[in-house]
Amino acid sequence: MYEILSKYYEHVTEAQFLSDLSRKNAVILMRDTSKNRIQGFSTILDIRMKVEGRTVIGAFSGDTIVERAYWGQGTLGKAFLAYMLKQKLKNPFKTFYWFLISKGYKTYLLMANNCPTHYPRHEKPTPAHVKAIMDRFYSELYPGNYDAGEGVIAFNGPACHLKTGVAAIERGLADANPRIAYFAEKNPGWHKGNELACIATITFAMPFAYQLKCLVKALRASRALRWTPIGLKSSEVKS
Repeated sequence: MYEILSKYYEHVTEAQFLSDLSRKNAVILMRDTSKNRIQGFSTILDIRMKVEGRTVIGAFSGDTIVERAYWGQGTLGKAFLAYMLKQKLKNPFKTFYWFLISKGYKTYLLMANNCPTHYPRHEKPTPAHVKAIMDRFYSELYPGNYDAGEGVIAFNGPACHLKTGVAAIERGLADANPRIAYFAEKNPGWHKGNELACIATITFAMPFAYQLKCLVKALRASRALRWTPIGLKSSEVKS
């Protein structure tokens, strides 16, 4: 797990990784079928706390990484949603929150593209009661580093951050996607390892919606392959 993490991140030590891992409740491992080798993972901390007299339950996803060859596959996302659904089933009538910190736009999009109710977001401000939950959790998890006003976690000294060329925010990306532009605006120090504090609501419908989304994506890809004009090599097909 550490080998994969250190492949894509700077300023991460094995001691730091193991210390963080020891505070988690669960780990999701993604293995390939041919060699049974770990190709990705996500660490999880289950949460139950009191905020303004009300019990708040949820889960915090910590270190999460997938080998480049498996980007976009969705396997880890499905396993994570299955875990969250299992936890929500234990408290079916309570709001279940996903706490997430993001130093890269891909992590932010994973939440924003799959959770209808998530914050922060460019469409509208974070509700006061949700902001209170975020401030309580992140100020306790990162005392002295969490800036409630900005909603960002900034560390003193060199911080773990993505290596150059990994999930870089090119101008074209931000111009084409308002969510990426918003992430870059809210967390301008992402390239230094600053984390954007996020939260989302997990519902029973989400795992099914995610599966449907993956199915539609696969069908579109299959349809594109079937419509390759006869008589042309794939390299000659114009978009």
